Amino acid sequence: MFNEFMNKIYNAIGSEVSGFRNGIPFLGTITATRVAYGNDIRVTVEENDNIFLIEGSTLYKGEDGVYTNLHVYFQ
Repeated sequence: MFNEFMNKIYNAIGSEVSGFRNGIPFLGTITATRVAYGNDIRVTVEENDNIFLIEGSTLYKGEDGVYTNLHVYFQ
């Protein structure tokens, strides 16, 4: 399941991501993905003037210490 999600997220440019960053809601679009440390993928999410760098494993779990209630809306 995790590997399938990571494969989808790597090719998810144009998909939307919603959630909260430090308690503030956002809804942005994935504009770039790249391989990060080890088995992870770094996703760039843009919302107007805001740019969020989120690890694929964080998106899979739906939260970490900064982000909560994350959802990916694949195209």
